[in-house]
Amino acid sequence: MNKNYTLWAFILMFIAAGCKNNVVNIENSKKGHLKAKIQLVYVAEKKFRLDSSTAPRPQYMQMYTDSAGKRNFTFLNTYNNCIYFYDYNTTGYLKKNNYDLPSKALPCAYLIKNPDSIYIYNRKKNELILTNHSSEIVTIIPLIIYGNVKDYTWVNNFPQYYPHTANPIIESKGELIFPGQFMTAIPDSLIDKFKFTAHITLDENKVSYTHRYPRALYGYSYNWEDEGLFPTVYYDLSGKQGQIVYSFPVSHDLYLSDLAVENYKIVYGGSNYAGTISSIDKDLKTSQLTTEELLLKVCQTDLYAAIKYDKFRQLYYRFLRKAIPGATTETDWKDKQVSVIVLDKEFNYLGETIIGTLKNCNWENCFVTPEGLNIEYVDPSNKNEEFLTLKIFAPKKI
Repeated sequence: MNKNYTLWAFILMFIAAGCKNNVVNIENSKKGHLKAKIQLVYVAEKKFRLDSSTAPRPQYMQMYTDSAGKRNFTFLNTYNNCIYFYDYNTTGYLKKNNYDLPSKALPCAYLIKNPDSIYIYNRKKNELILTNHSSEIVTIIPLIIYGNVKDYTWVNNFPQYYPHTANPIIESKGELIFPGQFMTAIPDSLIDKFKFTAHITLDENKVSYTHRYPRALYGYSYNWEDEGLFPTVYYDLSGKQGQIVYSFPVSHDLYLSDLAVENYKIVYGGSNYAGTISSIDKDLKTSQLTTEELLLKVCQTDLYAAIKYDKFRQLYYRFLRKAIPGATTETDWKDKQVSVIVLDKEFNYLGETIIGTLKNCNWENCFVTPEGLNIEYVDPSNKNEEFLTLKIFAPKKI
């Protein structure tokens, strides 16, 4: 009798172990041990007057220097398919380009290479549209190399894109670099196959892909199911020629790679205060989070975001959406504080500064100029949406 009981107990333990959800706990090995030397301080503000067709929080911005050396601050109005141009120095309005795009096109991003070469990303068909100085379509570049955009099996082979200013289309060494992402938790069967960074040659418009999700973060059927938040790929070109740096929301580390190769060099790039980041404790195949559970997970978790290289100071800025201690299902996720970690050119920690909350700090619209780190500020007094506001932060020794 005892032998049978022991056997059944062993079998039940084995079954329970096999059914246990696969959870990864990503610890911050340097939490509480880092010393700050620098903080970000507010140094200036720029306010751009908007017309009746535009509003704050545009989908996408770009700084563009024209042939006369004038710095143009531009942004995309997805309501009227226009790119607006302002003088960055004076904040004065210059012009707007109106594009006659294909029916039901969904423009989400663009790259002004020069007035005769402006690339517009059409999310509706996952394609780049090249336009000329007259805003006419020159060519359309599909980002799906094979398959039909209407046949959604392509999402297992090619990335989807939800670009914003912090994740721009980048020009480098005769090609456009445009990383995307997998929009849900990536199946373990795809973790070693799926590549998220598109390369588009400028001479022939040929498309190829590099770089995979790190298995240690997203493999082994870890559940990061959330409609795209946890698997978002943040990136920028590093200070070394031909190198890209990736910031994944769930990792305290940064991942460096040459644009043309697959291997990563991993360096620490975390916060002195961020805690352990854990995947969702539900089976990936059989369980799905409710909206309330997802928002609670977001509130309770430190999540990294954009990485921006400051070539003027040879520094990196890495954004962190800080966890809310004691968050409940009643907590507003927009109350999460936004912190910016400053790293030197070798990715050594220099400090970090809280710059606002998700309610007033639209970090997705951020870029670097000689003045400092520009971040869109959502001014609660701007009730009539008359202005788009940028706050500028610069590093200062403590």
